[in-house]
Amino acid sequence: MISETHRRSMLVRVALFAMAVLLVVVGAGLVLTAQGGWTATEMNFLRQVNFAHTPQLDSVAMGINWLFGPAVAPALVVLGCGVVLLLERKAFSALQLFVIVTLPWMGNEAVKALVGRPRPNIASLPHILVLEPGGLSFPSGHTSFAACLLVGMILTIRGRRWRAPLIAAAIMVVLATAGSRVYLGVHYPTDVAASIVYSVAAVTLINVMWLLLMTHWARRRPGAPAVHAVRGASDDR
Repeated sequence: MISETHRRSMLVRVALFAMAVLLVVVGAGLVLTAQGGWTATEMNFLRQVNFAHTPQLDSVAMGINWLFGPAVAPALVVLGCGVVLLLERKAFSALQLFVIVTLPWMGNEAVKALVGRPRPNIASLPHILVLEPGGLSFPSGHTSFAACLLVGMILTIRGRRWRAPLIAAAIMVVLATAGSRVYLGVHYPTDVAASIVYSVAAVTLINVMWLLLMTHWARRRPGAPAVHAVRGASDDR
């Protein structure tokens, strides 16, 4: 059985690695923003993709645009917390999901502001479905939210019978969301790729911080609900 000291050390190492990945993502964004030639290459790719539009793909892309947009996203967080509460029967697990999804999601906007990469020139595309004038592009907010929510649910729903299908569904949904943003021409390919990497690292970092905080709380208040939350978080049933 892993000792508490060893487990804490492992969590700290994971947190440091996640922080390093986040710094790499920000650095990559700053480099991409400064590289006009690379941006022009990606814009040409978006124009080529734009010619492949079909009514069926348009409907799927617009549905994803609505589902993971800022108007519906808060309701999905609440729904996700309800699903976790139903399956895990632990209020702390639902609260954990809320924290490890919303903080990285908000952090995505901070990274956007820091990097400052403008959106693609949507108006120059021959087939326009979504016109988002202005705004920032790196990383993709829709893709980031979908990845944060689904990675968060994978971390908080720990029953083995749910894990495999949830991981498979998460991969398909996140890739479909990323592809839809490129398909609509509202993000460059590097935007959506970076958003996936960012989301996995950010959710992992916040989750580790949550576990360390709950461990500290459990030590200070033996028998408190946090004890059960920490034990539940580390169970691999």
